[in-house]
Amino acid sequence: MVKLTKRTLPNGVTIKSDNDYRKGVVFDMLVEDCHHKCYICEDKPTSINVEHIVPHRSDVALRYDWNNLFLACGHCNNIKGKKHDDIINPTSIDPEDCIALTVEISDDFIEYVGITALQNDSTTLKTVEFLGYVYNGGSTSIKEVECANLRNEHLLPDIQRFQQYIRGHYDEPDLGYDILIKKEISRSAKFAAFKRKIVCDNPQLSVAFAEALA
Repeated sequence: MVKLTKRTLPNGVTIKSDNDYRKGVVFDMLVEDCHHKCYICEDKPTSINVEHIVPHRSDVALRYDWNNLFLACGHCNNIKGKKHDDIINPTSIDPEDCIALTVEISDDFIEYVGITALQNDSTTLKTVEFLGYVYNGGSTSIKEVECANLRNEHLLPDIQRFQQYIRGHYDEPDLGYDILIKKEISRSAKFAAFKRKIVCDNPQLSVAFAEALA
């Protein structure tokens, strides 16, 4: 998860039904403001849901509140459901200030996502627990397979490519790898929180790309 900024709906645009946020101006703005990716796992979904960050539970005001709507993939939306109703809202809190995401390899060479709480408040801890289900599974056998696919087929190859850019930045500094790195640590990039963490943890890179990290 990364910080998001949602624009104000244009004058005259209202949300009074599900169709109002599933198509047209509202949906187009939602896609753009969420950078065409799931706001939770940061992958670019083929199965798209409009997600209510606070479950509406038939509350009409919450159901049609623009500020309560985000773009999510089917995997994350299904896990979140009504069970995880107190997670970080990335439009009001920067998730990178609260949670660190890393790709880890266990002693038996099984790849998983490390999720570390940087704050001790209830919302952060609940978000850490939720992201554990999103990336590492644990709820059902089906979700275990979905999580493995997310990590092994999407996240890990993307991070490996990013690490190649970093090596290129050091080994062949005149070939434009700095441009690629800046693009990949933009909050609009897939899995940006992971890549930004890699750069922030490297003293040289964090200085070289400080402006792009802002």
